[in-house]
Amino acid sequence: MAQTAAVIYGKQDIRIQKIAVTDPLSDEVQIKVAYNGICGSDIHEYQDGMDLAIHKHPLTNKCAPLVLGHEFAGTVVKLGEKVTSLKIGDRIAVEPIVACGRCHACLAGNYNLCERSIGKDNSAGFLGFCADGGLEEYCNVKEVFAHKLPQNFPLDLGALVEPASVAVQAVLRSKLQPGDDVLIQGAGPIGLFTLLVVKAAGAHRVIINDLSSQRLALADSLGADLTLQEKDPNLLTQKVNKFTSNQGVNIAFECAGFQTTLNGAINSVGKNGKVVVIALFGSIPSVDVRGLLKKGGSLLTSYGYANVFERTINIIDNHRDSFRKVITKKISLGHVVDQGLELLAKDKHQAKILVQLE
Repeated sequence: MAQTAAVIYGKQDIRIQKIAVTDPLSDEVQIKVAYNGICGSDIHEYQDGMDLAIHKHPLTNKCAPLVLGHEFAGTVVKLGEKVTSLKIGDRIAVEPIVACGRCHACLAGNYNLCERSIGKDNSAGFLGFCADGGLEEYCNVKEVFAHKLPQNFPLDLGALVEPASVAVQAVLRSKLQPGDDVLIQGAGPIGLFTLLVVKAAGAHRVIINDLSSQRLALADSLGADLTLQEKDPNLLTQKVNKFTSNQGVNIAFECAGFQTTLNGAINSVGKNGKVVVIALFGSIPSVDVRGLLKKGGSLLTSYGYANVFERTINIIDNHRDSFRKVITKKISLGHVVDQGLELLAKDKHQAKILVQLE
C-alpha cells in the first residue's frame, strides 16, 4: 500500500512523493494523520538543513531522506501486538520525542534531555528530524508517546498539543504564582501559547512585545493586557516599569531568540524576578549576570517538554476557542512548501499553519 508524504532530502529539498505504508512494530500504533502543524524549526530544517539527520542517528539508525513534521494528531487505525492502552478509533496527539529510555536523564523522567538523542551531526531527537514524522497519511508511533484525546476533541486542536506543551513546560519551570505579572518577548506561536498558558495559570497582567503589528493584534485578541512594539531593550524596560508602577514583572519569558530581546527580558524583571529562556538562539548570547545578581534575579531555561502532554490537553480542552485563534491557515500536503514553510517565514499575519491530511 502506498501513501503520499512530504519527504525532506536536505537543505531546500522537499519532495511530495509516494512511499510505502509499513506495519507498526509491536510497541507502536499506526495513526491516520489528520493535521500536522508547521513549526519554526521546520522552517530552519528546510532552509538550512538544521538538526536534520544527515548521518544515521544513534537511536533510530535513520537519516535523510525522511518524512517531515512533528506537530501532529490523528486516529488509531492499527495496533502493534503488544499495545494495550489504546484501541482502533482512538484520537491521539503525538509526542514526537525520540529517547533511549535507559540513560540517567531518561530514568529520572527527563527524557527531553536524553543523553543519546542528539546525533554527531547535531541531528535532533524528534520525529521529522531523525525518523519519519507526521507529514504522511499514515504514521507509526510508539504507544508510550501516543496520547489519547477526549472523544470529541477536535483533531486540528490536537495538532496544537505539541507546541503548546513547550509553553506549558516553561510555565511549570517558572513556578508562576497566581497574581504574577509577566512579560513575553516574542509573539510567534510559542509566545502566543505562553500567553494563553500563563493566563490559564492565573497571571495578573501579561505584557507581550514583538515587532510585528499583525501578531500583536492576535495577542491582543487572546487577552494580552499590554502589547508593545519595542526593539530597544532600555525603552522596553521603561514602558514595562511604567505599566507596573516601577516594580517590573515577576517573570519574563524569552520566546524570540535575540540578544536584544534577552537583554530586555533581564532588564524588565523586578526584585527576585525570573527570566525563562524558551527560544533557541542562532548565536551564543551574552548574559548580564551582574544586573540579575543585584536584584536577586534568576535565569532558567526550558527545553522541549516531558510528562506534560496530558496537562496540555486539559488546558486546551478548557480554552478551545482561544487556542483555535492561533490557527491562521489550513493547507493541503501538496502546498507544504509554498503556502506553508515559505509563507510562514515571510508573512507575519500567520501564526500556526496546519497541513490537513484527512
